[in-house]
Amino acid sequence: MSETATTPQSIRDFALAVRAALNDLPADDVDDLTDGLEADLTEQAADVDAGDAAAPEVDLGDPVAYAGELRGAAGLPVRGATPEARVPRLRRLRTRVGAARAGAARRIRSSAAGAAVLDFVLALRPAWWVLRGWVVYAVAEVFAGGGISTVPTDPLRWVVLTAFVVLSVQWGRGRWLPWRWLPGFRTVVSVCAVLVLPIVLMVTANQAGTQNTAYVDYNPAPTPGLMQSGEQVTNVFAYDTDGQPLTDVQLFDQSGRALNVVNDPVNTNYLPQLDAAGEQDMVVPSLLVPGGGWNVFPLRLVASGDIDYTYDFLGQAYQADAAPSPFPFAQVRPLVPVSETGEPTPSPSPTLVPVPTASASPTAGP
Repeated sequence: MSETATTPQSIRDFALAVRAALNDLPADDVDDLTDGLEADLTEQAADVDAGDAAAPEVDLGDPVAYAGELRGAAGLPVRGATPEARVPRLRRLRTRVGAARAGAARRIRSSAAGAAVLDFVLALRPAWWVLRGWVVYAVAEVFAGGGISTVPTDPLRWVVLTAFVVLSVQWGRGRWLPWRWLPGFRTVVSVCAVLVLPIVLMVTANQAGTQNTAYVDYNPAPTPGLMQSGEQVTNVFAYDTDGQPLTDVQLFDQSGRALNVVNDPVNTNYLPQLDAAGEQDMVVPSLLVPGGGWNVFPLRLVASGDIDYTYDFLGQAYQADAAPSPFPFAQVRPLVPVSETGEPTPSPSPTLVPVPTASASPTAGP
């Protein structure tokens, strides 16, 4: 017999075929006849591999003939001599599946290439055991009411995932199966895991893509950069000596530093503020200064209706939606010139002209 014939898998296949040849007997009799069969054959193969001259050469031979020998040794009638014993339908099905599996394995191993492929697939079984535990965890998350969560998000869930993986691996090794119904239950779990696996993989890929997209434009809550009376300043409006509004005015402090309304102008993309109706608008920097623009006033504004809240409760503001910020007044009081004597030169007293809209002066966002 070749070495391939005495591998642990070939011994299991041989035992399944022997049980299939005994399936006309009551289940208890089959268990009594084949109890320890795999262990005995494995021990014989080990003796031959160790070079024990006293041990005969291991030749599994014909499983049907072997089953007949077991019948004769136990004093049971040959197959077909008596009416077929009533065997539970589920057990008959399992026996037929086992016989079909053993037959398929023998046909595959009849060629060297088939035996190599089958051995390679069997070597990947530990990976499937881990994958099966992961799929069971994902399904358990759904039944627990937490939605489909394929990756644990807290230590407790990591413990649960680890427990499922360990149990699945032990089941794959034939361990932790104290009750006779557990092997059948393990088969059901495996079949269900195979059916659910494509869904779990698609959900995992979708969640990974959503998280990556959500963090592309992530803008952390900005810290105040310019304050007045304890409130954050989100925009600045300048007027000339005649009281007319000015645009694109660059402001600097006493040290020549840009007067920004945000603390981190390089990494801040927008700044929230409330309009007169209480809706949240977004202030964005000017595009006239590459890589900056937070000190070019007045800053531009993205209206609340143009803010994208798809991935972030704060919302995303884009420069393409920005428009010039409305001035709080269309014109303010002109500056009064002072004569050489220090007395103000008489001039008409113009009044402040508010912007003819219902918008009030923007306030700092929360």
